[in-house]
Amino acid sequence: MTTYTSAEGTAILVQVVIALVIVRRAYAMSQGVSYSLARLVFAPALILFLWLVSELESILLTPWALPYLIVADTAILVVAAIGFARVSKAATEVTRDDSGGWSYRIGFATAVLYLVVFLARLAVAVALVPSSLEFGASPSGFPPVGQQVVIAGIDAAFSVSAGLLIGRSIGVVRKMRTVRDSPIPSTSP
Repeated sequence: MTTYTSAEGTAILVQVVIALVIVRRAYAMSQGVSYSLARLVFAPALILFLWLVSELESILLTPWALPYLIVADTAILVVAAIGFARVSKAATEVTRDDSGGWSYRIGFATAVLYLVVFLARLAVAVALVPSSLEFGASPSGFPPVGQQVVIAGIDAAFSVSAGLLIGRSIGVVRKMRTVRDSPIPSTSP
């Protein structure tokens, strides 16, 4: 059984709490939630901040990461966001209630895709390089090259999951704008 330092344990716990919030939010979105631009901006902004912290950590743990892996991770994030925005828009259903409030529901598979990528990255990190989840250079210096390669893979997976979340929010906003701007069909005889 792997033993974790208290810093690693705390970092893992924080990541698990984030994962539980993601699970709850994914389920709620697949059932339908009221539209809130603030909510759609806050989650991607938070995950983008965590992604930036992760990229900074990679510079401390993988000295060869700058600029190659940073550029690659950024490209992965952007491509995932652009591609998933289209998927998310198509998979989002927008409704308006009698009081004029808007709500949306995303397809269950759309919600689960982000969750699976996020949890897979977390599982690999916890199993192989738990120190990659905590911020700050390792007191023993750089990890072995094998662990550095795993860290690069973990960062790439995090870039995909961050891109998916950003793309999901962009897709929902685009779908909402499309629905709001479309003419209401007349019900006259």
